Amino acid sequence: MSIDAGGPADPPPDPPWWRRIRWGYHAAMCALAFPLSGPWAWVLSNVREETSLAGAWVMAVVPLALGAWWDNAARIQARHADPDLWGPRIRAAVARLALYATAEATALTMPIYSLVIILTGVRP
Repeated sequence: MSIDAGGPADPPPDPPWWRRIRWGYHAAMCALAFPLSGPWAWVLSNVREETSLAGAWVMAVVPLALGAWWDNAARIQARHADPDLWGPRIRAAVARLALYATAEATALTMPIYSLVIILTGVRP
């Protein structure tokens, strides 16, 4: 004899993370963030040129960390918002765009610019 608890069946498990990634969304965000990363890359290269490498890295990482925090908070708000509300989703997209722009500027300016200076010794 068995006892049936009744109630609804368990929902199916979520697909793995590599199937949940929205590749098109992230590719579009990277493409849209590239022109926006230019002014921040210019600021970072000027700081790197006029001050120290450590100061430029600190100046690059602090906004990157704040952008990551903002992106995480906006993603959580958008996930738990009512599906009919567009505001949280737009804020989450803007936060992700800002995060990608700062990450691209940091990745393209700091290591590449520093590597060129180290290898060639030429300063622009």
